[in-house]
Amino acid sequence: MDMADRSPDKGINIALAWIADGGGVPARHCEAYGLSRMGEHAEAAARLMKIAEDMRYGRDMPVRSGKRVVATEPMLADMYGQAANAWLLAGEIIRAEDAIDLAITLSAKTTSQEYELTLDRARIAAAAEDFALALKDLDFVLKGDPGRKDILVLVAAAARGVGDYSRAEEALAEYQSIFSNDAAGFLELGNLRHAQGRTEEARQAWIKVLLLEEFGVSAKAARANLERLDVKVAD
Repeated sequence: MDMADRSPDKGINIALAWIADGGGVPARHCEAYGLSRMGEHAEAAARLMKIAEDMRYGRDMPVRSGKRVVATEPMLADMYGQAANAWLLAGEIIRAEDAIDLAITLSAKTTSQEYELTLDRARIAAAAEDFALALKDLDFVLKGDPGRKDILVLVAAAARGVGDYSRAEEALAEYQSIFSNDAAGFLELGNLRHAQGRTEEARQAWIKVLLLEEFGVSAKAARANLERLDVKVAD
């Protein structure tokens, strides 16, 4: 797994050799992880789903004390959660929704695993523009784990999505009071100001994102927003 992080192609080669040597599910998991790291998200997701099904029945699993290991529900929940995130990165939203719902069903209630999977479902819901579900899931996580201040920027985005600008302002203000120089916070500030019709403030917030980071997800989104803004002004 460490090799797949540093050099996905080498990690996959090691995993393939391990599979040929009878590595079973653990080796296949490493291969799927490497594929995801290489950007082959759909292929990785499909493999993770198959691995989860095999784990459920003990197929291709390690032998312990003369018996095939059969995955526990939390183990299955984790694997389906990984598949859901891979489907999301592949743009396969419906498949991501199905996988994350299954993962949450299998997770133990009021555990850190359930909260993490519910957070994943909120991200998937936001990608599907179901901001009401995203906000509901985020509130569930905050209620169970009030210390998760890092997700307040997601709360602000979901609240903006349902048109609750006052909730968005409140969540974003608290987030930025803690993470004052975080690019994601300024990206969302620009998004919120744009939704409110405060175009120049939106522009300044997006420019701030680019001053904080040249590359990355937030920088890419801010740059695209500024380009659309300039095109609109030119028209």
